[in-house]
Amino acid sequence: MPRKELRFNIKNATPHTLPMAHLADYLRKLSTILGNEDRVHFLRMEEGSAPALIEIDAEIEPLIVSRTREAAIGQGPKEAIQAFSSLRDALEQDGLIADLEREDGEVIAEFVSPPKEEGEAFGPVWQDGSIDGLLTRIEGVDETIHATLIFEGSRYKAECSREIGMQLGPRFYRMIRVFGRSKWWRTAAGRWELEKIIIQSVSDIEDVSLLDTVAKLRAIPENELNTLKDPIGEMLKIRRGEI
Repeated sequence: MPRKELRFNIKNATPHTLPMAHLADYLRKLSTILGNEDRVHFLRMEEGSAPALIEIDAEIEPLIVSRTREAAIGQGPKEAIQAFSSLRDALEQDGLIADLEREDGEVIAEFVSPPKEEGEAFGPVWQDGSIDGLLTRIEGVDETIHATLIFEGSRYKAECSREIGMQLGPRFYRMIRVFGRSKWWRTAAGRWELEKIIIQSVSDIEDVSLLDTVAKLRAIPENELNTLKDPIGEMLKIRRGEI
């Protein structure tokens, strides 16, 4: 059967500097984007800017090209769209960009962060942190599990490994605290917005209302909380970073 080759070029890296674990993660995500897993094969890494050579059946090349280009603009199968975004973010965290090209050098897709919107102040910024919220969604069909947390009316997107996803399962629709790498943007108005958090660990939060918490704190002798006119309002300000 006739074969075709695709080249996944990872810029600013070489086979001697790119960690094998990172490469395996990139290729796993790329496999989900391309689909047709039984007819797509990794051949080898070549010298240069870390090009990964991929062999495919010639007859499915148009399908793969179409699927990849659709995923790049947020269209097509959901798992391909999510894998495209996840691969782009993984490269970005490592300070890398990449593209996928045909044998003749035609670029099928580029894995780079979208350009900043006009007037946008800054971003993205990656940092370690934690988020509290009610776990309302867990789903995934590949190695990356997607989740949603809701806290004080705001929705937060999260991603994690299957291992962490199994820990989330029993906590569905419960208040939890997740720890990991967060991706933030600052808007033109100067407000920081969380795009997503990549969960590395999770813990439970005691299901106690804010009213009960205030009552417990007021019971502590010589607590300044007793002098506040609106302790709940003050605690909410602290939680939102307004104080």
